[in-house]
Amino acid sequence: MPSPSIQAPTIASAHLAWVPKVRSRRSELFVDPRWYEVLNVTYGLTIDVHTHGTSILPISEIDDPRGRRFKSLPFCDFVDAPMNAADWPALIDPILDEGSSVTVETLADHPAVNDPRFESVNDGVHHIIEVGESLEAMAPSFGTLTRRQIRRAERSEIRYDVSTSVADLRAFHDMHVDVRRNRHGLLAQPFTMFEAIAGCFGSDFALVVGRRSGEIVGGCLLIRTDNAWHYKFSASAASARADGVSHGAVAAALQHCIDTNVPLFDFGRSDLAHAGLVDFKRRFAPNEIPLVCHTAGSAPANAFSRDLHHLTQLFTSPGVPQAITAEAGATLYRYFA
Repeated sequence: MPSPSIQAPTIASAHLAWVPKVRSRRSELFVDPRWYEVLNVTYGLTIDVHTHGTSILPISEIDDPRGRRFKSLPFCDFVDAPMNAADWPALIDPILDEGSSVTVETLADHPAVNDPRFESVNDGVHHIIEVGESLEAMAPSFGTLTRRQIRRAERSEIRYDVSTSVADLRAFHDMHVDVRRNRHGLLAQPFTMFEAIAGCFGSDFALVVGRRSGEIVGGCLLIRTDNAWHYKFSASAASARADGVSHGAVAAALQHCIDTNVPLFDFGRSDLAHAGLVDFKRRFAPNEIPLVCHTAGSAPANAFSRDLHHLTQLFTSPGVPQAITAEAGATLYRYFA
């Protein structure tokens, strides 16, 4: 269980009759009311869950300095809610009638693909690994480089454990800020989001950390739903990347799936533009599912949007103290929704 200092917020959604409809989806995390509570606690976002027939469309109306827009869903990889083609117009037409831009991220077999009002682009892939009876049984399917890097992490005396400590979560978040800033030139999600995940998911939250000489040098944050552990965030220290820390963390996460009798490891979404990340995940022989982004209407474009990009560049510049970069992320990240 998480540290007692991390409190679980009360789930705000009053009507959850739709929840049974999303059980056993290919990826349940982003149709889980606990995840919506994380978004509400962290960013003040409200998710409206529209239903019609057997179909579900969770969507958020956002009205901030970037402009008014609808997204299904902000800060989520994609939507895997049931949707029948016959129900799609009844759900989407009232939203399109609002006149604001609409963005929907889905699997490729979604009715939005055939809706001429949307422009659909295959921009990502979703990776899932079916967990074997042991890591040794799974290892032959991994790429040669992956097996070598896992062994390298072992030789480098990186040892992995599963933690729910607040101190470890803070150390992991500090690494996350550093990776986002120095490797990608991006601001990071606030620490309050990590705390909210731990609080909302309780025993369905786990942090896999790799330690060397007692110091955390890498790991990944996992969230469990009915049928999977979901790989949501990962981070590593620059000093340990050449020693296979990230490959070892995934191997440790897979071992955690085995230890907890969870049949799937959901590796999450990767943008096709991020070829390095896609290649990294493919080394573990996952099932790969194409994802599509559907957009309708003109996305808001104003001075604040341009300023947000410029502020990101400023706050991730070399020489800016990491604490300032982290605080900038805590203040500004909500506007990337």
